[in-house]
Amino acid sequence: IEKLGGAEIASMVGAMLQASELDLAILVDGFIVTAAALVAVSMDPRVCRVLFFASRSAESGQGMALEKIKAISRANDIPYDETPALSMGLRMGEATAGLLAVNLLRSSAAVLSSMATIQEILS
Repeated sequence: IEKLGGAEIASMVGAMLQASELDLAILVDGFIVTAAALVAVSMDPRVCRVLFFASRSAESGQGMALEKIKAISRANDIPYDETPALSMGLRMGEATAGLLAVNLLRSSAAVLSSMATIQEILS
């Protein structure tokens, strides 16, 4: 890991590997965090299962990293969705899209887990 970045990348990679082991969702926001996700997925492809992307960066490097993550997930037959939660052209940094995406993802999870089916409503 020391050849790929500093302590911040190494700590993100370690956190991602641990989160994957615990089946915790990982919200990825921006190019640097995507680069850390690529390293984590390269070390353990199962990390793909828990990745959620807050936004798509204007950085071309993020697109390349996403393609490599997708290739790793496909090679290991692991479901993976690179579709960002938000697509608003934000370029503010400081995890702005991540902060906005948290409530959207929580709401989505609540709808999926708590919404009644038509059969339940009619019975």
